[in-house]
Amino acid sequence: MILTETEEVVVKETKTIKEDTRPDAIKIENVTVSFKSKSNGLYTAINNISLNVKKGEIVTLIGHSGCGKSTLMNTISGMVSPTSGEVYANGNLVKGPGPDRGIVFQNYSLLPWLSVFQNIYVAVDSALKDLSASEKKDLVEKNLQMVHLWEHRHKLPGHLSGGMKQRVAIARAFAINPKILLLDEPFGALDALTKGSMHIELLKLWNLDNRDKTIVMVTHDIEEAIFLSDRVVVMNDGPAATIKEIVDVPLDRPRNKKSIVHEAGYMDTHDRLLSLLTDKFDINDID
Repeated sequence: MILTETEEVVVKETKTIKEDTRPDAIKIENVTVSFKSKSNGLYTAINNISLNVKKGEIVTLIGHSGCGKSTLMNTISGMVSPTSGEVYANGNLVKGPGPDRGIVFQNYSLLPWLSVFQNIYVAVDSALKDLSASEKKDLVEKNLQMVHLWEHRHKLPGHLSGGMKQRVAIARAFAINPKILLLDEPFGALDALTKGSMHIELLKLWNLDNRDKTIVMVTHDIEEAIFLSDRVVVMNDGPAATIKEIVDVPLDRPRNKKSIVHEAGYMDTHDRLLSLLTDKFDINDID
């Protein structure tokens, strides 16, 4: 049987997913995170969580507010230390933040006294010390062009809209080209058109890196999770949140947003995630 080029790509991708012989990029082993609370003593955010993420996977964490999604992701970044258990990134025990892990926060985290260009250049200069000044400037320009902000490069963050600030933060994370990219609701402040464009740019980055880049993302958006992810990790409500279920996304890549919504795999996955996120609500409870 002779396959078209498109069919060959689909077959190769399907085999990759089924074989799944890739090494682990992230290993979370029996992790519990507790914080001291003035009012309630010890507060446990997540409890005894174990999760392996393969190199090149895109995994999404989803759940209700306060279920520990960001806490779990921040144990990978090294910004939160487990009370018990261990986290490994790229084969190394996580003891703190590192340049192999880039992160985009919900609140932009831009330096207000630096221009858009400078905010990204500072990150590149710190993480990629072997590059020349010219190469660093070219990298900043490339990533600002990618998020359509080159014309705004001289502006301070205070002169940008919320969506524009988030695009700067995304460009900054992309620019340092980390092996693991951590995204904490990075597209939440964007309008629908810009959000869709950023989804595509994220997947382009992933493809350009030969799908070796591992991505973990926090979101509340079921459609976003399905379109981007290989697996979706559904969290139980906190406190002491755990993993409720891990849902595989059975959709071949590349994915087209318009066409996949009509596929049985998309509809089944959407229904399963919606059920997991709404099963505590009952129409009979409404007076």
